[in-house]
Amino acid sequence: MEQSFTVTENQFDVGGGMSVFYKDYAPRTHSDAVPLVYLPGLMRTARDFDRVAPRLAAERRVITIDTRGRGKGGRSTNPADYRFNALIDDVWRLTEALGIEQMVLAGLAIGVFMSWRMAASQPGRIRGIIANDTGTETFNPLGKKMVALADHDEYSLDEAAEKLRVPNEKGFPDFGLDDWRMYARLVYGEISPGKWVRDFDPGIHVEWGRVKTETPSLWDEFVKVGDIPVAICRGENSQFLTREHAEKMAAALPSSWLVNVQGRAHPLLLDEPASLAAIRKVLTLADGRSA
Repeated sequence: MEQSFTVTENQFDVGGGMSVFYKDYAPRTHSDAVPLVYLPGLMRTARDFDRVAPRLAAERRVITIDTRGRGKGGRSTNPADYRFNALIDDVWRLTEALGIEQMVLAGLAIGVFMSWRMAASQPGRIRGIIANDTGTETFNPLGKKMVALADHDEYSLDEAAEKLRVPNEKGFPDFGLDDWRMYARLVYGEISPGKWVRDFDPGIHVEWGRVKTETPSLWDEFVKVGDIPVAICRGENSQFLTREHAEKMAAALPSSWLVNVQGRAHPLLLDEPASLAAIRKVLTLADGRSA
């Protein structure tokens, strides 16, 4: 049976010797639904949305991006090439080239921070946002710990899975060995048969450290996103996004709502029933339909 959507993969030249990698999921039949664009976390890639995009692509276009310095995105010896606003400019350039004028954004960590700024700066183009266990504050003690644990040594898949399991198992109590292997395939890239490494350029940390110093909070951008639908999805075991901050966000933005996902910490896989329901609600509202 023919799949109800197509998937293409490409590199996109953003100038200055840099590029981004993207997957373009497109329905085989015409759709007027608002496209969804996925923006990965600081040390993550478009693979994080591989389990979700096929569930949505029969009805709308879905674009997932490896930003500069992550996955198959361009790499640079100059950390300044990874500046925060350049990542945002790349998304605007790519979506313009793909003929996407308006979009819903889904993101994790830095991808969420990008979403707040993009919606605040060009509100007419962003029709909704799905935030994966991320708030508005750029400095986070758990984030600092995660960076410290993210070495670039080579591991077998099982070794990589174990390296992820040890610090995270309390947050994902239902995970078994196969789940941790699945998670390792999202976080690590296979550089040769049986050899896996973290899939990002360590140089991204230099620029991100500067951003955290200069922009400790994106609260002002968050409250300026307007009346678009915003799903604040939080893992109930998360130490990355506290319940208090998530509730503060939902109270400050009337068009937002908080979704607590049971049995999960940071980040969500976004294929949990509660996460998928939140994604579909944002998309339905963005399309101008009743949720």
